[in-house]
Amino acid sequence: MNLYLKTLAGLEDLAAEELKAAGATHIEVGRRGISFQGDAKVLYTICMHSRFAVRVLRYLTSFEAKTPDDLYRQGARFAWENMLAPDGSFVIDATVHSDGFSHSHFAALKLKDAIVDRFRGKTGKRPSIDKVRPDLRLNLHISGEKVTISVDASGEQLSRRGYRPRTAKAPLNEVLAAGLLALSGWRPGTPLYDPMCGSGTFSTEAALWASGLPVQAGRRHFAFMDWSDFEPDTWRAVRSEAMASITPVETPIFASDQHPGAVRQTMEGLEGADVESLVQVKQADFFKLEPRTDGGMLVFNPPYGERMDPGDVVGLYERIGDRLKFHWSGFDAWVISSNDEALKRVGLRPHKRHPVFNGALECRWVGFSMYKGSKADQFKSKKA
Repeated sequence: MNLYLKTLAGLEDLAAEELKAAGATHIEVGRRGISFQGDAKVLYTICMHSRFAVRVLRYLTSFEAKTPDDLYRQGARFAWENMLAPDGSFVIDATVHSDGFSHSHFAALKLKDAIVDRFRGKTGKRPSIDKVRPDLRLNLHISGEKVTISVDASGEQLSRRGYRPRTAKAPLNEVLAAGLLALSGWRPGTPLYDPMCGSGTFSTEAALWASGLPVQAGRRHFAFMDWSDFEPDTWRAVRSEAMASITPVETPIFASDQHPGAVRQTMEGLEGADVESLVQVKQADFFKLEPRTDGGMLVFNPPYGERMDPGDVVGLYERIGDRLKFHWSGFDAWVISSNDEALKRVGLRPHKRHPVFNGALECRWVGFSMYKGSKADQFKSKKA
């Protein structure tokens, strides 16, 4: 099968490593996505295990279309009856970058008409549209005159792990949180502090990683299960192997926030992911928090300043930097923010930065090291 993994900007190389580990071949990394080849086992494994995939698509067909009528004619030629029953359901997600099409909704309607009319002509029946739980979720991509049609293998986005509280406000995307942890160099076994935890996405993703549980262990349905060529025996083997190979790594993880509502949301998320026993959660002000381990990593997603006075947000970052310098010697800290001026006011020299996006906001994921003693002394001790 020709397949395509959608991810977030900045996480492409991480996702490519997952694909290699799953046995994928012909891996080609692009912007926010990776094309690859694999059989059913590879596809099912990626959907079960990937921390960095948002969706996985299976390529169906491609052609050129200058006009909506071209799209209709070419779309009606594909043997949709081999993919979908006449009384089945489908929906189309369209992305269009073309002068030949006024907007994506219109392009999706044209392809929908082509599919429905082909079924009517072949069977006298027509499939229905279901935007909630369709049998087929099609992806229509038009770039210039190039049209690519794929079918979604995952169904609900893989970033939706199923543990997030519905009441969470402005939560960090699960795939982004997992990617930031990986980019920082953190691995299970290293103490992790999430001292402004919000809804607890960092802590929950870290606990899932440390638990050894497949990311989608609690998920019962993927879109590929509705395909006509679904291989249930292969799926059962993939799932059984995944559950049998769980190897937890003991990892001190601490989540805290000064707001009681955030603490409640974090607990709800951890319970939803079945990892509440792996994270110590408490209500606490970071500026009064002290380390509980000899070294480790802190991760922050502080306010960026969109809803704050500029002076307040800069002052917050200064206070974070001061607290790190004087109370967290020997630790590493990572901060994600879209506010470059505020990041400078942390007052520590970054040792690494990664460009990423948090939603539509262009951000930096910046790493700092709080050396014990002077940096020169630290360097000498390493050389000794």
